[in-house]
Amino acid sequence: MVERIAEIVVLGEDLNQTNFVRRSLIRKGHQPRSIRVNQAMPGRGSAEQYVRERFPAEVALYLSRVKKRRSALVAVIDADTKSTTERDREIWRALKSAGQPARKPTDAIALFIPKRHIESWILCLTGDKVNETSDYSKRDDIQARIRLAAEHFFDWSRSGYKTPDCCIPSLHRAFPEFRRI
Repeated sequence: MVERIAEIVVLGEDLNQTNFVRRSLIRKGHQPRSIRVNQAMPGRGSAEQYVRERFPAEVALYLSRVKKRRSALVAVIDADTKSTTERDREIWRALKSAGQPARKPTDAIALFIPKRHIESWILCLTGDKVNETSDYSKRDDIQARIRLAAEHFFDWSRSGYKTPDCCIPSLHRAFPEFRRI
């Protein structure tokens, strides 16, 4: 049983990302009513930029809430054609530029950076052989696979679980992040 968290904010670029994270959190045992989604609006500019610019404000809200009640923040931002390390640096640089403190080891703040897109993770988790350079974002079967992908993500992220050889690096990198929540 997971510790009860009063509010978990999911900050993401699109519906596939936020649905995947939401279902993963529910599979982990968190209550659906405790999950609040903050997602970029389609057609209103760069979704990656939305997450990057909104992240410091969400961290500030998390830090103000966590003093009163258990809270958590999960941010999802695609690496796109950049490396996950580059995208990671951009996010933490945005936090520092906004005057927010660095994440502490005890903070329930997770950062997921799928390479190239979240669709790569979803396909990998549901048995497709994928790579991190191809663009799978136009596949029409992604929504139907999210529930199963979230189930497998939960299983694969558990400590001591032997992940399959097909697990792509950016997905493997997300497992310790997920355990923060």
